[in-house]
Amino acid sequence: MRTRSCSGELEIRATLFTLLAFGALGVACTGDISGDDTTAVDEAGALPDASAPNGDASAPKDATTDAAADGPPPGPVSPTYEDFEVNHFLLTGQSNAVANGGDPPLTTAPLEGYSNLMFDTGVMPMKSCDGNGCRAYDTPTSFVPLVDGDDFFGYAVETAASSIGYGISHLAKARYEFGTRAGYPSKHDMLVSVHGRSGNTYWCLRKGFCTYNADSGYLSPFAQAMSEVESAKGLAAASGRSYVVRAVGAIHGESDHYAYVFGTSEFPLPGTDGTPGKVKDYADALVEWQQDLDASIKAITGQKQNVPLLVSGLSGWTTVRESKLAQMQLDAHVRAPEKVIYVTPAYPMEVREDCLHYSNAGQRHLGEYFAKVYGRVVLGGQSWEPVRPKSISRAGNVVTVVYYVPVPPLVVDTKLVSAAESYGFDFWDNGNRVGIASVAVSGPDTVTITLNAAPSGTNMRLTYAQNQPLNDQGGSAGCIGNGLAYAGGARGNLRDSDDTPSLFGNDLSNWGVNFEAAVP
Repeated sequence: MRTRSCSGELEIRATLFTLLAFGALGVACTGDISGDDTTAVDEAGALPDASAPNGDASAPKDATTDAAADGPPPGPVSPTYEDFEVNHFLLTGQSNAVANGGDPPLTTAPLEGYSNLMFDTGVMPMKSCDGNGCRAYDTPTSFVPLVDGDDFFGYAVETAASSIGYGISHLAKARYEFGTRAGYPSKHDMLVSVHGRSGNTYWCLRKGFCTYNADSGYLSPFAQAMSEVESAKGLAAASGRSYVVRAVGAIHGESDHYAYVFGTSEFPLPGTDGTPGKVKDYADALVEWQQDLDASIKAITGQKQNVPLLVSGLSGWTTVRESKLAQMQLDAHVRAPEKVIYVTPAYPMEVREDCLHYSNAGQRHLGEYFAKVYGRVVLGGQSWEPVRPKSISRAGNVVTVVYYVPVPPLVVDTKLVSAAESYGFDFWDNGNRVGIASVAVSGPDTVTITLNAAPSGTNMRLTYAQNQPLNDQGGSAGCIGNGLAYAGGARGNLRDSDDTPSLFGNDLSNWGVNFEAAVP
């Protein structure tokens, strides 16, 4: 889908060496709580053994790769990374995935010094689209330089695609020393394509498609994704380049969130394998989605590299204080480590005046978060843990939360995200919200919450960024997002100290994820 065309010579390079896929997995951060007066509550689910490999290479390589099959010299790149000339990142989801309101486009020309790709039919290669779906795949005939400006809603937009592609290639050079360290590849070229649909629930995006859109003549987004993989594989082969699918990103959840709120949820669903009632909720859906994407892509490409599903947190909601779906996104991350990967909560992103969608700047900002986590997982061969609780303990009226922290120390920040009450934390005692006297960062990975009084000890919960403001009539009193340009929505003020270099001047600190957890 293009409203304009772009052209240019695409540099064809030979693969310099062969490494292996993904890399040894390592826990992002460790920490524990000790003390005679506290009771630690471990997270549900454990990370895999740090030495477990995640696959090996299968895509064809030219003869020049054999000399360095043992991997790169020591450095920031994983010793089991394998280099390909075309690295495909697919993006799916609903209206924010196709950039509703993300105008005008920002990336209207290829960035100098990079050779990232899209299809000649656009970064969103589908046509005849409306608020329910698209009716046809726009089959590409070539690769062209990556830009934004596709027309989904009748106007050109900036999606997250450009900042994903250029952000990854930028970090390959700036953080992983591509092109500068002896024995490393000269660059990491990305192909990015989008197969999202505005307003679609998980059922409509998954393998097999929802019956109501299928009966209306719409194209299955999942089928489109597989067509994109087939097209990319063929075009890469025709130009003599090696090809692999590295990851799929998902910017999704709002329609299923509201379905939960209004009692119209499509869950449980039968599994795509035919098992009745297998997909009980949205967490199950994310696990199934990754499994189907991984298997279907491998069947086309023949690759052994795993294809993780990188998930951005729910963009926001405006009708209830808490979102059960936001917690389910985190649940899926914990249940399927290294497969479903929670990238970032959405509340730090810039939003537009409709209070429902990201602005063009927000799209670009979010794309760089995807790029950062891709770099850590694919290039660095490490596991990824967002800023989320590792353990929770309580002594009287003092609650202590130890976090996974990618880059310590934790920080309370009210400049990049406007101040939320108690910095986003709420304590619930048997259904009643308890007053919080103070919230303090008490260690590099630790937050201490002091309640006004000791709770009863019955059905106690701690929540964070589950605090959408409501008015006296129960309607929204806020927006989504960070609260800087418009009234803020569900959010918090806890972040780490990550200084990952941004190509576009964005702060890429890791912010605390939306969560709800039981307290002992």
